[in-house]
Amino acid sequence: MEVPASRARDVALPTFADFADTVNAGWYRMATEYGLVDDQREFLLAVGRARLGEDLDDEPDEVWFRVRLLDAWDLVGSEVDLLRSGFATLFTDRFAPEFTVASPDGRMMLQTTVWGDGSVSHIVMRP
Repeated sequence: MEVPASRARDVALPTFADFADTVNAGWYRMATEYGLVDDQREFLLAVGRARLGEDLDDEPDEVWFRVRLLDAWDLVGSEVDLLRSGFATLFTDRFAPEFTVASPDGRMMLQTTVWGDGSVSHIVMRP
């Protein structure tokens, strides 16, 4: 499938041979451009309580963890189950990530999400 030039930088389709590299590069570009990581390369990662096997009756629905981006990282290729999109499993067996991160100073959030056409995008939210 060919991606229109206007969307090529921000979209990764599961049919691409370089899916993991494309999604990782897009995520890292947005993370660095909008100041996700601090001086220690740390940021906050939201994990749904249901994925942790916790009771859903308690609030909040997500738990935030402080994590560090290592020199050698691969958010997509690592296939960490906590980052797997449940929605994407409806139309592909390939690992597709879906997760929300925030800067430690609370100035930005970045969400990686999977759309119905199989594309992955990164969305930055800032106050």
